[in-house]
Order: sequence, then structure tokens, then C-alpha cells
Amino acid sequence: MEEENGREAKLKAEITRWLIFFGVAIMLSVMTWLGWSLTNRKSPIASFTTLVSDSSVAIGIQGSAPESLDIRSEQGTAIEQALLENVYETLVSRSETNKLQPSIAKSWQISDDGLTYTFTLNTNMTFANGHKLDSSDVVWSLQNVINNNYVDADQLGDLKEITNPDENTVVITLNQPNPRLLRALSGRAGIVYDEESKADYSKKAVGSGPFTVEASSKTQIVLQRNDSYWGTKAAASQITLYYYASEDSLVSAMEAKKISMALPLSASTADELNQQSGINSDSGISFDKVMLAFNNGTESPFSDEQIRKMTRYAIDAQSIAKDAPDAYSPLGGPISPLEDGYEDLSELFPYNLEQGQQMRSYFGANYIADINLLVPKEYEQIGNTVKSAIEQLNIGVNMEVLDSAAQVTERMNAGTYNIALTTMSGENDASVFTDGQSVFHYENGDAQQAYADAMAATNDNDYQNRMRTYARTVSENAASDWLYTRKNFIAVSDQLQGYPKNLTDRLLPLSRIKLH
Repeated sequence: MEEENGREAKLKAEITRWLIFFGVAIMLSVMTWLGWSLTNRKSPIASFTTLVSDSSVAIGIQGSAPESLDIRSEQGTAIEQALLENVYETLVSRSETNKLQPSIAKSWQISDDGLTYTFTLNTNMTFANGHKLDSSDVVWSLQNVINNNYVDADQLGDLKEITNPDENTVVITLNQPNPRLLRALSGRAGIVYDEESKADYSKKAVGSGPFTVEASSKTQIVLQRNDSYWGTKAAASQITLYYYASEDSLVSAMEAKKISMALPLSASTADELNQQSGINSDSGISFDKVMLAFNNGTESPFSDEQIRKMTRYAIDAQSIAKDAPDAYSPLGGPISPLEDGYEDLSELFPYNLEQGQQMRSYFGANYIADINLLVPKEYEQIGNTVKSAIEQLNIGVNMEVLDSAAQVTERMNAGTYNIALTTMSGENDASVFTDGQSVFHYENGDAQQAYADAMAATNDNDYQNRMRTYARTVSENAASDWLYTRKNFIAVSDQLQGYPKNLTDRLLPLSRIKLH
């Protein structure tokens, strides 16, 4: 019996020694691996799992929900705001400051003549349905955009060929340079779709992004985290976009804590919400350019370059921008700070009433008839400032205050105005000053040539410089008077983190948003 007990004790001791040995070996292996990870600046925690929250976030948007989920053909910015970068990814993407950055393509090279773009794709990418995403999907998607003339297809330029020499490479060849191609590929035209999907895109969105569409209706879109996403997982497990018909209803929802973020808001409403406990207001930059549009048509006094220039000298645009609650910065030209080719041109026509009056003296007292100034109600105060300034040039002003900006636009389209206080909101809309048939009726050979030179650029540096030359040419000729770039305002719960600020009226990347 004692002999048997002795054998059992020896066996237990032996097992204990082996357990200790294995335990120490495993611990040493883990410590060695951790040291190697830190030495190589890699996150050992991320190698185990990507930590995300299980929070659900509600966001209120003033406006209408998209009529369809089909981002290929649905018009308007609401569909882009909800799905672009959230559900659908593009070949190239943009940062919150509108700078180009990698997305599905991790890098790209452009030939010296600007005609060949070679994209290297990320590896191990998948769509939300589990299908592999590779270069064949990119080629198929671009060909479909062109063949079906989907939204923004025209921005791709004069394409000669699209090929994929291997599953991680795409080559786009152009017939002529298009310095905006990369920007086009960061928008709708650059979305990569699943070649194998047979989904009804009007009802279902099949993308490769950090979210999927769980449900949609006329009042909301529910985005669910894509837990199989190939990149960094979304912080929130679910984000619901609620659509409200008016600012009042949006504010009520924010006050009742039904939503954690509200946009867009007027400056005054954002300030009011900021006074309430648990709510903060914030702002970012938009593409919006608040301007005095001159009708350069032959029937308008502003067809005369000197009248346009003296008017700009008489208007203190710097002071208007300083006092306007929605102003980000003075502008002075047709390109805003987040657009390609931006330059602060506000000093081209500094406020100089004396110089304006001197230029006015070259015209007879009755040479310039009373002018018509159109102003939307929201900018009536600025309108009064402009009216007083022009009257100091001994020019009569009939100011007409309209209920909405849309009504001002309607009158501009009809050509029944001399000056209109309006907003240009599109990216790259500076090109309108090359078209004599536009609402501005502005035509200038030097400006048209400068723009043509910019469009012929074969690299981004030349493109940016040539766009600056174009913008300066248009502004020096006083085609209009650009007052300031506008902010966009939002209200957020003080528990919300990671929310975007800039360009939220058209792009709302949601993957970093979370409640804490």
C-alpha cells in the first residue's frame, strides 16, 4: 500500500513539474511576442480583437429621406450623406478637410503625361455579403457607371481603357488629362459594387463599408455595424438617421433627447440649444459661398466692368463677414477654403468708399439707373448694409426681400435681377464663370483660357496653381462679390464623441461616432 502511495505521489509531482514547465514556456512566448510587437510598433491588443462599443446612436437630419437606396441613380445629396463611406466605399476617399486619402486603393501612381493612373488595392477585402472584393469588381463598377450614365459619370472624363492586370491592381487610361479624376473617384462615380450581387439596389444596399442598411423608410434609415468589415470596425453597433421636415421639429427631438445629434441648424438655433444642459453646439466648414451675384448681361448696368469694381470697393465685405454669425472667413473669390485652388482673395477689393466714389464720378449723374437688389429674408440685415453702401455711390437701390433663397434663385434663373444676395454651394462650381449663358451672364476670354489651362494640367500641383490663377482672374474682373465662406452648425449631446463637423450637408462619415 505504501509502495502504491509512493508511486502516486511521484506521478503527481511529475505532472506538477510539467505543468509549471508549460506554464513558464507559454508565459515566455507571450512576453517575447509582446516585446516583438511593441518593437515593431504594432498593437498586440488589436491583433486579438478590435474593441468596439455596443452603443446605439440616433441622429436627426432636417430634410427628406432619400426616395430610393439606389445611390447610382438617386438624385440629391441626402443619399450620399447617408450611404457614402458608411455603406459604400470608393476607390479613393477624402478626409474631413477634403484632402484625398486611401480607401479601397491603398496607393496610386500617375504617369508624367497625366494619362495613366495605376491603383494598388488593399488585400483581403470583402463586401458585407461575404463576397471577395478585388480589382475585377472595380473594373466592372467603373464600366457600369459609364455604360449606364449613372450620377457623376461625366466627372470621370474621357476614359480610354480600364484594366486589371492582377487582382490587386487597376489601371485607368485617359485620352486626355483630367486633373479631377481622383476627386471623381472619391465620390459616387468611384463606388465599388459587388459584381456578383443580384440585389435590388433601390431597396437593398450591398457595399463594403463599416455599416449595412438594416431598414429604411420615408422617415428614417437604420445602419447596422458590419462586424465582418475588412477595415477598422465602426464604434457604434447601430446608427439611426431620423429625418425631420422643419428645424422646429428637429429641435424638439433634440430637447427631448430622442436624438444625440441634430443638423443642419441656423446659427441662432445652435446658440439656443447650446444654452441647454447636456447639449453642445459645434460648427464646421462648408462649400457654401455667400455672395453678391452680379448680372453681367448686356441689359444690366453690371455689364460694365468699372461699375462692378466700384461697387466692390464700396461694400465692406470684411466687416460683413466679421458680423455675420454664420461666417467662417472672408472670401473674395469663387473658390472656398475646402476646394482645390483656394486662395484668400479678400484683399483684392478692400473697402475704399473714396475710391469707389471717384470711379463713380466718371459716369454721369443719371447714367446708372436705379438697380434691383434681391435678398432672401434670412440675409435681410446684410441686404440693408449692401443697399446703404451702394446708395453712397449715388445709385438708387430697390431692395426686394423674398421669403426664401429658392425664390432668389428662381428670379436669377429668370434673369430679372441686377444684384442678388445668394449662396453657391457646390464643389468646383467656380467653373460657372466660364459660361456666358449661366445666371451670371459673365463672359471673359482670359478667364476661359485660365480655366482651360487648369483642366489640361497633368499633375495636382499644376492644377492647384492654375485654378488659383483662374479664380484671381475672375475676381480681379469683379464678376461678382464673394463675401464669405459659410459655417455649418450642429448640436450634439455632451456624451457624443467622434462626430464629423465639416461638409456634413453632403458627407456624414459615421464609423467613429459613439456615446461615452
